[in-house]
Amino acid sequence: MDTTRFKPTPRRAYSAVILLLALFLAYTLAVKPWLQTDLTALLPQEQQPDAVLVAADKAAGQQLESQVVLLAGSPDAEKAFQAAEEIASLWTQSGVFEEVESRTAPDLAALRGEIADLGLATLPQAQRTMLFEEPEAYFRTRAEAAVNLFADPSPVPLEQDWLGFGRFVPEKANPYGRLQWHAGNGMLYSETEDGMTWVWLRARLPEAGRLDDKGKLLPLLAQSRALAAENGADVLAAGGALFAAASKAGAERESRIMSTAGLLLTFTLLLWVFRSLRVFWLLLPLAAGLAAGLAAVLLVFGEVHVLTLVVGTSLVGMLVDFPLHWLAPSVFAPSEKTRAAVWQAAPAMKQVLPTFAVSLAVTAAGYALLWFTPLPVLRQTAVFSGFALLGAFGATVWWLPPLFARYRAREVPFAVYTGKLYHAAGRLKNRVLQRRGWLAAAALLAAFGLWRSDWHDDIRQWADMPSEMLVEARQIAVIGGMDTGGQYWVVEAENEDGLLRRSAAVSHALQPLVEAGRLGGFQSLDRFILPQDDQQKLAKRLRELVRLPETWRPLTDIGIPAQTVRKALAQAAERQPLPLSDGLKPQLAEAWRGLYLGEVEKGRFAAVVRLYGIGDSAAVQAAAGHLGGVHWADKRARLNESFRHTRNQAAWLKLASYALALGLLGCVFGLKRGAKILAVPLASAVLSVAVLGLAGIPVSLFAMFGLLLGSAVGIDYAVYAAAAKHSAPARLGGMLLAALTTGISFSLLAWSSTPAVAAFGITVTLGVAFNLVLAAGLLKDKNEKPRRKAAAKPIGR
Repeated sequence: MDTTRFKPTPRRAYSAVILLLALFLAYTLAVKPWLQTDLTALLPQEQQPDAVLVAADKAAGQQLESQVVLLAGSPDAEKAFQAAEEIASLWTQSGVFEEVESRTAPDLAALRGEIADLGLATLPQAQRTMLFEEPEAYFRTRAEAAVNLFADPSPVPLEQDWLGFGRFVPEKANPYGRLQWHAGNGMLYSETEDGMTWVWLRARLPEAGRLDDKGKLLPLLAQSRALAAENGADVLAAGGALFAAASKAGAERESRIMSTAGLLLTFTLLLWVFRSLRVFWLLLPLAAGLAAGLAAVLLVFGEVHVLTLVVGTSLVGMLVDFPLHWLAPSVFAPSEKTRAAVWQAAPAMKQVLPTFAVSLAVTAAGYALLWFTPLPVLRQTAVFSGFALLGAFGATVWWLPPLFARYRAREVPFAVYTGKLYHAAGRLKNRVLQRRGWLAAAALLAAFGLWRSDWHDDIRQWADMPSEMLVEARQIAVIGGMDTGGQYWVVEAENEDGLLRRSAAVSHALQPLVEAGRLGGFQSLDRFILPQDDQQKLAKRLRELVRLPETWRPLTDIGIPAQTVRKALAQAAERQPLPLSDGLKPQLAEAWRGLYLGEVEKGRFAAVVRLYGIGDSAAVQAAAGHLGGVHWADKRARLNESFRHTRNQAAWLKLASYALALGLLGCVFGLKRGAKILAVPLASAVLSVAVLGLAGIPVSLFAMFGLLLGSAVGIDYAVYAAAAKHSAPARLGGMLLAALTTGISFSLLAWSSTPAVAAFGITVTLGVAFNLVLAAGLLKDKNEKPRRKAAAKPIGR
């Protein structure tokens, strides 16, 4: 048996690895959810997150992600109710939602029981003060309300609430004051000043369907709008799931368009250059690279974010850099004079392999350092890109030479144009060096651009939020009186009573801002329920009032027996104090339940104080910032600060990679020559930032990542220009083709509707252009003779 046929070789080992990765990839894509579309997955992993703030963010995120709110509105209330009823039926039948809430049919017996339980514990401050200081005035007011035939009817009859404590509970159940209940159909609605009636629908997604993996949510919303229009009504909708679905659909559409357009443009260019169908073999390194990158991300993270795919598919051009550097010199071979210069696949690969290895090592080191950044999507993109380059490198080195063994290049226009371009660039370079004023003007312009550069991040640039969705979400917040703006206070204490007292301190600090019009309002748990010791003090006061019949004489004056009043006071005084957690269990407490975060850690109870209509954020922070156990939560500002920290960290890591690259290049080429090579990506990065500054484009975290990727391209070009063993025009042709294919992919990203992705594409495109020009400065034809300085003539001759 001939065992040499089965002898392991690098080509076979590489092929086996790619095959295993492809099988893993096929299995993973088929049997498990692998695509992440949740925007919160983009957020940085904080080094030491505070548990209280994390709990507040999680509670807000769960409510936002799981619920979809829809308002059906019309100037004609009947049309609004009819539209809402039909949409609710459509939603229920769709199977998209786990629960659809459109009607409220309260159980009066249960409702009255909840009111009885909550009455004393939720008694407003004004009434409590009257009971302590002017009890007769309180009971007089109660008696007047009891005999007033024109007063709003109470859900609890007089004989079940002699003291009137329960009449305030329904007001507490609707803290926003904007929702009304229609007794006829059981629907909740709001009336606005412009005469519109808006009917509220709320639906909850199942736990497993919050990401709308089947893509049913947006079509269902479109059907709902059409149904409302048929009834002469308008629709407003909001919810985290809607934003995620829109973002997912947009990202997937962009990924398909950009990858398809990139492939078509790239291979149209290659067909024009090489005039051979063999160029389609270059799809092998591309496919191997993308498969290796995606498989690596799934192995490391278990999922891949849709934004990683959008950026990853832009590597189409970059993954063919290796094969293009190898194949491009072939079009220059037919014009060479000697037979030895004719291009052959295997020897040509041996010529460029050392250059490839150096470029790959430097680029991979840069990506490896980015692993230490705390941003998940940045780490995913780094893993994807690094392993994609490794996969493309292996396919180029081990698969392509046998496939091009019989390839014979022909004379093509590209070689002629590149030769002319090389000589024209040489003449232009000489003119620029002779006229130093041009260089000085360019330096001043670059300095001005650097001075104008704006280094900042904004989480809103990370997703393409349709403007109409944002407008509708804002309108819903205003109609419902729930315009929070994403800023709030988080309060913590050692127990539930301490939490209520600390919340009351925040309320006391914020109330002057509300009165001054600098804050629209706020919602705090102390405005719903009393601490247990305050409930006990109130119960003690009721026991005292049992023995003071003159204080509650107004009730006996309207015919209520004194024994009945005395018994009602005694029964109310004997009620056990209601803890905060128990007080939030009734249905009537639903509007307050989301404020309570519970015991986040042992001995740390936490709650949120929601803020509405913030007119002066600095004043709101200053008002309660001095209180102990109170944390200001501005998630967007905190995330932007985290992005800034991550961006700076990435910049320092890249500087460290430059030092590593200088050491590696110095070992291979010598320190002086290595410094010249490294100057190309450094200068390109500086010029790219200058252009961004002149164009008014912020240098965000993604723009920084574009600079890092551009520097990897620059090292690749510079090493190839300085070290490859081809003629200068051939090397220029290889770089030019690589720059065009890479530029095609990343310039397409510049048209992305997601600002962060567009900034990334613009930055990389600029970097590729500058790297090409600067690396071309390192070209020197081996046939050119170095110029010698003329010898000085002896004096006197």
